[in-house]
Amino acid sequence: MVMAGSQWELPPELCCRPMAFVALTGLDVVYNAVHRAIWDAFCANRRADRVPISFKVLPGDHEYPKCRTKRTSYEWYIPKGILKTGWMNKHLNLVPALVVLFYELDWDDPQWKEKQSECATKVEIVRTSLQGRNTKVAVVLIQKKTPLPPGEDLVASERASALCNACDLSGKSLFVLPHTDHLVGYIIRLENAFYEHAQTYYYTEIRRVKSHKEFLNKTTHQLLFVRHQFKIAFFSELKQDTQNALKYYRTAYSLVHELRAHETNILEIKTMAGFINYKICRLCFQHNTPLDAIAQFRKHIDLCKKKIGSAELAFEHAAWMSKQFQSFGELFDEAIKLGLTAIQTQNPGFYYQQAACYSQDRKHQAQQLCQGGLGYPSPDPLDTQTAGLDFYGQRPWRQGHQSIDPPDAEKEKTGILALQIKERDVPHSELIIALLSNAVAQFKKYKCPRMKSHLMVQMGEEYYHAKDYTKALKLLDYVMCDYRTERWWALLTSILTTALRCAYLMASVKDYIIYCMELLGRASTLKEEQKSKIEKNLIKVLMNEVPDAEPDSDPSSVSAARSLWTDRMALAGSNELTVEVQDYIPFIMMSITTDKPVSPVVMMFITTDKPVSPVVMMFIT
Repeated sequence: MVMAGSQWELPPELCCRPMAFVALTGLDVVYNAVHRAIWDAFCANRRADRVPISFKVLPGDHEYPKCRTKRTSYEWYIPKGILKTGWMNKHLNLVPALVVLFYELDWDDPQWKEKQSECATKVEIVRTSLQGRNTKVAVVLIQKKTPLPPGEDLVASERASALCNACDLSGKSLFVLPHTDHLVGYIIRLENAFYEHAQTYYYTEIRRVKSHKEFLNKTTHQLLFVRHQFKIAFFSELKQDTQNALKYYRTAYSLVHELRAHETNILEIKTMAGFINYKICRLCFQHNTPLDAIAQFRKHIDLCKKKIGSAELAFEHAAWMSKQFQSFGELFDEAIKLGLTAIQTQNPGFYYQQAACYSQDRKHQAQQLCQGGLGYPSPDPLDTQTAGLDFYGQRPWRQGHQSIDPPDAEKEKTGILALQIKERDVPHSELIIALLSNAVAQFKKYKCPRMKSHLMVQMGEEYYHAKDYTKALKLLDYVMCDYRTERWWALLTSILTTALRCAYLMASVKDYIIYCMELLGRASTLKEEQKSKIEKNLIKVLMNEVPDAEPDSDPSSVSAARSLWTDRMALAGSNELTVEVQDYIPFIMMSITTDKPVSPVVMMFITTDKPVSPVVMMFIT
């Protein structure tokens, strides 16, 4: 099943740092204290200076993913997609570069022959379970005694050679681990040796993938050119060769944009372009070349922003674009935390802001395209009958099809309908607010107060659309001070209008009176007709009557608001409200003329340029 809200999330196996996968077998970490200590030494408190390896304890007869029959020709082969959804996870967590068998055996063990034979059998079981893969196998003998220096223990040399022959191992694949006080030191030496074996495995895998190139042609195998470059780049990352990884990802990115795009494959092309772009940007930041990352991202957006696809699913393109900006913002932010210096005009906030803009576009497009009255189709066209899609970016109802026209027009229609109905359930406002919140935090950090205020207004408006009027009013009230101080009257009027609607829909009497008063003042840019309506509503409230609904208020909330106002007005007879009007733009202007001399003390009060309380003004008049 494809979930409308989560399908744009980048897979965790794409976002993590690839590390060589080494499987450890023969360790009973639950009941054997020595084995537990060994395992803890491998995985506990791994410092940054230790080699990048991902360890996992597996049973000796663990079944690894089956290795498919090696293809000898691509002549009649037509690829069904670019990259299988399980491929990255398979090489990160399922197919090890090296399997290490731990076995308790001292050189002077009285049952040496039997134990040598048992060890060889265990190695053979491991090899059989790997089913023809190139995975390396090594053996570690857990011993009670500290070994003598090389060449001094002739028995050890002879028996090591015999064990290697019995297990069909090279001398470089047999290790000794004395369980002594210096266990961690021995473990670090061991894992360095394991790392070298893993490097050799990934080098072999890279050569294997490269060898396929001579069988491919650009007419029918364009998808494979992209796939193979991505795989070589990913294996290079596992090998920690990030410079070559970057080179191959760049090649893959160029190739993916050479694919002929049409409505049936546009999503797959964009998905893979997004994945590869993420990898390139991440590696550029890792190499401390942020300008290259920014240049790559801009190029990516320029190439993809017009690849919209089906007009009926335009909201999907907006969602995908939003995710591109959000992911780059996160990469940028992560690089800053690791020491990169950002500046006011180039910081992650701009990318979060743009992500929020595309999320707003998504919401508006969804409102236009997803409001039909049809029910969800049955059978479900998004149900894959399995754990998920076979290839990234494909449609569940036509997996593996690469033709220009959809194979089944009716299935295409029901599939689009299902996606539109799913989109209705997406919490758009929640997504927008989260992105705006991230942007606000960044602009606050980089001392951009006007950008911060501007985005807080957008957050307040989004809370209003989400019908969370309390949070909307809190945010809008906070930023109004800035707009009053800087005399942005048109902006202040717009914010006050939204705030007035919130106050009405919450039946917040005091806030409603304050915003009415300010919208009637000299700073308000409303037309006289609008001011007249507000004035009438203000008088109604002062007379304990229910005001009329504010224009453009959400119809579904108005009836509930009227009920709240009725309750408020029933209790209003005993209400006394104190309004600190010095914080607001006054709505009553007062001038005093007199033809008689006035005392200097009185004159001081008369000539004050500070706002005067409306109540005081009423007494004066």
